Amino acid sequence: MDTRTLTVVMPAYNEEALIEGAVREVQNQVFKVLPQARLVVVDDGSRDNTGPILDGLAEEDDRITIIHQENGGHGMALITGLESVQSDFVFLIDSDQQIPLTPFPLLWQEMEDHDGVFGIRAQRHDPQIRLVLTRFIRFVIYLLFGLRIRDVNVPFKILHMDTWKQARHLIPPGTCAPSMFLSIFMHYTGMEIIEKEVPHKMRQSPPLGVKRQWSLFKLTVSGFLQLLSFRKKLIKPIV
Repeated sequence: MDTRTLTVVMPAYNEEALIEGAVREVQNQVFKVLPQARLVVVDDGSRDNTGPILDGLAEEDDRITIIHQENGGHGMALITGLESVQSDFVFLIDSDQQIPLTPFPLLWQEMEDHDGVFGIRAQRHDPQIRLVLTRFIRFVIYLLFGLRIRDVNVPFKILHMDTWKQARHLIPPGTCAPSMFLSIFMHYTGMEIIEKEVPHKMRQSPPLGVKRQWSLFKLTVSGFLQLLSFRKKLIKPIV
């Protein structure tokens, strides 16, 4: 019997149409492999029925913990979840079900010999603006750190909690993408990481409007500035 302990961390915001399916998928794909695993869902101030739906699911299964907080963004929700974890390992995922959890059983086996197992979206189904901004950040990471990371912010990562404890003091406060900084930290410090392709589905939502595209652009600029700060902490000041 596998005695390793694992917590799944899932941020959620206004996902009433998808959240029950996302939780059920964790139960079906993760809990069946590791019955002692836990799920922490951070409700980031949802304004729809996401919170009540989650509370009902937690009443059915005591392995599920719901944390309700004021809206602070995806990054802060992920950090809240990470800070609550008491297990040996953590599995970081999103609540939108764009990446099925069916690869989990095989990828979990890889954690016996690696510091981290990361998914790579084989064929990414996202709006063009997201893909362009992702390429920009990937280029910046190469310039600043000399790293070629194919899918740096993928919401499908399994890692040791000790890694988070080592990295968290370096990660810029208020970041929108702590998962990205974890990836950079692990690659830069030479940890043993295996990357496996995972499927990626189109999210069923309306096209991004101008306001949402502008928000993504501002987040990318913020991420760029945070990468500069992170570089100074991780290595040495840029001269």
